[in-house]
Amino acid sequence: MWDRTKMREWLPSTQQMSDAAQLRPEAYTAITMRQALGMIVLLGLVAGFIPFLINWALAARTGAALPLAMLARAGAAMQEGPLVFPAAPVISVMGDLYQTLAGLGQPLPGWLAAGLSALGEWLSWPLRWLNLWIVYGLLVMVLNKGLGATNTLQRFYAATGFAAVPLLLSGLAPIPCLGGLFRLAAWIWALAVYVKANQAVTGFSLGSSALAVFLPLGAILLFFLMLTGLWAMGLIFALG
Repeated sequence: MWDRTKMREWLPSTQQMSDAAQLRPEAYTAITMRQALGMIVLLGLVAGFIPFLINWALAARTGAALPLAMLARAGAAMQEGPLVFPAAPVISVMGDLYQTLAGLGQPLPGWLAAGLSALGEWLSWPLRWLNLWIVYGLLVMVLNKGLGATNTLQRFYAATGFAAVPLLLSGLAPIPCLGGLFRLAAWIWALAVYVKANQAVTGFSLGSSALAVFLPLGAILLFFLMLTGLWAMGLIFALG
């Protein structure tokens, strides 16, 4: 039977989560990597529940699986929005294509296809968080080692798992008008927790910890900006 002892093996206490969210250094040293893993999965599911309901309703209204419903919505937005030359012909064609794809027949009833696809999207929330936790953590850990840190990888991942606590706010992103603010606040708060957790396990100054955390973020943003620029140049040449 699942008891409190077994739960404690996979989850930190709510008080620990609260202390970590409030940037209290002692909270980051009293957690195992297993607890961090369980916490990220649980919080990812909690954060994704409201978007799951909204996605299901959206897809069911369209009568299609969620990806097709999103395509139809994107196609309608493309056709209703202002079309700027020379991209106007491409955007118009893509809008028609998206709506045509969304209207294709499917073997399952619309509400069931909508529910299953929305469920898949919901389950992907903790998977995306885990992927970010592991991959981004490796980049930060490399910089930590370069700056002289001696802590173990397990201790680092255990502490930085607390960055998932503020990300609960990202589940409120579908709220009209305020959703974007909730998402922005969630990521800023999560980065603050990440910096504080990294400082707690490495013994760095706050500045050195922030440097190790933000350098990979800056490199990733620069990479995506370069990709966007190359895509835009390719589009201009193709239309020219």
